[in-house]
Amino acid sequence: MELGGGSSGSSSATALSLAAFLFSAVLYTRDIRRRRRRRRRPPCDDEFDDSLRERDVLAMDGALEALRESGAGDSVSSRGLRAAIRPPASYWNGFMLCLQDPCDPLANPEGHIALCVAENKLVQEALATRLMRPDTAMTAFSQSDVYSYNGFLGLPSARQAVAYFLERRFLMTDGDDVSTTGSVTGDENTEIRMEGALTGVRSNVTEERDMDHGPGSDPDRIDPEHVALGSGCGSLLSNVLQSLCNAGDAVLIPAPYRAAFDNDVRSIACCAPFPVPVSDMRKGPSKEDLEAAALRAERLDQRVRVLLLTNPHDPTGVVYRPSSLRRVVAWARERKMHVIVDEVYALSVHEDGGPIPPFKSVVRVLRNSLRDDVHMLYSLSKDFGAGGFRFGVLYSQNTLLLRALANLNIFSGVSHPMQRVVSEILTDDQFVDSFLSDARAQLRWSYTLCARKLEEMVVPFFPATGGLFLYADFSGLLPEFSFDGEERFAALVRDAARVVLTPGSSMHDKRPGMFRLCYAWVTPDVLEIAMERLSYLVTKIRRNHGNWDALDLSTLSDVTKCGMPLGMRRNPSIDLRGLTHARRISF
Repeated sequence: MELGGGSSGSSSATALSLAAFLFSAVLYTRDIRRRRRRRRRPPCDDEFDDSLRERDVLAMDGALEALRESGAGDSVSSRGLRAAIRPPASYWNGFMLCLQDPCDPLANPEGHIALCVAENKLVQEALATRLMRPDTAMTAFSQSDVYSYNGFLGLPSARQAVAYFLERRFLMTDGDDVSTTGSVTGDENTEIRMEGALTGVRSNVTEERDMDHGPGSDPDRIDPEHVALGSGCGSLLSNVLQSLCNAGDAVLIPAPYRAAFDNDVRSIACCAPFPVPVSDMRKGPSKEDLEAAALRAERLDQRVRVLLLTNPHDPTGVVYRPSSLRRVVAWARERKMHVIVDEVYALSVHEDGGPIPPFKSVVRVLRNSLRDDVHMLYSLSKDFGAGGFRFGVLYSQNTLLLRALANLNIFSGVSHPMQRVVSEILTDDQFVDSFLSDARAQLRWSYTLCARKLEEMVVPFFPATGGLFLYADFSGLLPEFSFDGEERFAALVRDAARVVLTPGSSMHDKRPGMFRLCYAWVTPDVLEIAMERLSYLVTKIRRNHGNWDALDLSTLSDVTKCGMPLGMRRNPSIDLRGLTHARRISF
């Protein structure tokens, strides 16, 4: 019996060992197949895109299967199907309501209000007035070169004009490195020394001049040959990635980030947007944040090729310190990566930064030594409120990249008349100085209106230095701390207050309840109505002590009636320094 019992125990142990071995083999085989599938995955396959939420992928798969079963999918290719069924931004339907039923303080005070579009409509009248001058129209069509083919990087005269603009607005120092900030932390003190400004004395100019500025790079001049024009930043970014990356390569993007980047990175260049969680958004991504994300991508067999930054940052409005930019560029260069810096909000910095300007372009931070691996993007869409012009700029010292764009840009060039008109505007220093000064005052007014109402609501937010938006934390008002709870809150704001915000989930924020409020797409009067409605709705939610079952359109029917203008009117000369930011955001 003892021998027989021992044999039975031994057999059981053998069976368990065999089962464990087979289970491990199955897992190992599945992992190998997954890795092989990733290596030979078709370009732009959404199944391998880590920027997509699982629910979006499942929804797309369901829509794709339905189209195929109905036979409707046969009219386009599989790539066309993927493009057709990609879900729009979660706030898109709400934005359509805002276009169909826009709020007007007098004619339609209960209409819908879009605070989800990062576009500056406050400056469009001033720009239109300047553009409608007869001599400007003559500039657009009087020269013969606007009617003929030319190089697809831009007309030589237009590239020269843009180079002048970048040199004056992004590179020139004008002696403003001096600091009189008094006591600073060790990190800030180091930064001031690096900027050449310590106790009001500029650092040794000779030492700065001796820095390595790379081949063909003059530290004080933007070479027009390093400038490329394209139909907006989106198309330029896509073409740059097409030239720098292979299909499936990962593009690291500090999250949260502008939702449109996903499409810009993925659709044509077939790269994979890879969100990088950032531990402290005020300081920008740390080397530890970037390294952790890069290793995570590499474990998925994705080559990490590019780091994409936005400065000032969208959606927080934070301006990166020069030391932060140097840090991430140094990290990327150690890894033989490229850095693309989108500075589309560069001239929309509305916070008074004191003696040291709050924004410094990567061109200036690196002393115009971009080498072959740092590239700067700009456009007229944000600072000039002219997204419809489709006028984007790339500044890069990578001559081989520029040769590639000279071919790719045939599909996304800027029309020659538009190049002529923009050239005249960008070189009109008197107009640009006045225009930007007024634009900053108007942005500051709208930002202050928005921020003060959030402080009254006791809703935390990131104090913004630049951009056209404010990033706020409504997580304390959600029915549950989840992205489902975020969606319910966004839907309630849309339906009850008729205000549409940009949810943080669409920008890959890991924290539910974050929302971007874009305050420059509407007039201050309409913005005031929106914030009054939002404030009243927040009060209603809190009075119900989180009982969301009691919150419906019948009990909230008065929300849209509370937002009449309160007499606050725009005045760019008003003193706007009273904002305390008592509820600065902290996690």
